[in-house]
Amino acid sequence: MRQTLSRLVMSSIVIGVIAVGIPLAANAAKTHKAHKAHTLSKTTTSANGSGSETPLTGATLASATAAAVAAVPDGTVKSATTESDGTGAYEVIVTKTDGSRAKVVEDASFKVLSTTATSCG
Repeated sequence: MRQTLSRLVMSSIVIGVIAVGIPLAANAAKTHKAHKAHTLSKTTTSANGSGSETPLTGATLASATAAAVAAVPDGTVKSATTESDGTGAYEVIVTKTDGSRAKVVEDASFKVLSTTATSCG
């Protein structure tokens, strides 16, 4: 009897672990894919494929972010890179409060050259 009870308890524990573990693992995989999609790599290819863009860091990132947010009030910066297509020095992708995205192109002095709707970022 004791052995049967022990097996029943162990079986219940195993089933519980499986029942909880599978959904957690599935959620972790989904979260990882979403995270990967929004994480910048060390270099990215420009939208027109003309070359690589490098993520901005430090004071350059701070200045480019400030200029972009001034151009798109209440926006949230999603990425900021060097611009390789010759339209400017920096490219900042900003998500607006309505969920749409804007590409802000700046010169080397962080002057905004253009702000256009985009689906990238």
